[in-house]
Amino acid sequence: MSADRFKTIKMQIPFDEADGEGIVFFGNYFRIAHRAFEQFVPLIGITWLEWFKHSEIGVPLRHVEADYLGPLRPGDQIEIHIRIADMTESSVRFTYEFRDHTGRPTSKLATTHVFADRKTFKKVSIPSYFREKLEAAR
Repeated sequence: MSADRFKTIKMQIPFDEADGEGIVFFGNYFRIAHRAFEQFVPLIGITWLEWFKHSEIGVPLRHVEADYLGPLRPGDQIEIHIRIADMTESSVRFTYEFRDHTGRPTSKLATTHVFADRKTFKKVSIPSYFREKLEAAR
């Protein structure tokens, strides 16, 4: 994927994501982003099992960040634009842009995942199979 392209995941904000004020609680944006990410991975040619249940490699989060631009409420129809923003020897950074039904950005998130050996929890180089799929989707 070029820098100006992305994969779009469409979803409706679930009722249980709201706080007492009826808006999405700030921490839940990461849960929503993860739900979108689980749909994104197969779109770039990596199966859910390969990413989340690989017998030797885990890909945990190393860093997350968010900018909140406007509220979301349960029932809102949104689009989440996901990009592969950067890759290093052992990690990959994804960006997420949440947009409401009018196309207005409501938040921007980023997650950095590190490839690690499941037994030792030490970081490893991104395996060639994953790197090829990730590079092709940039």
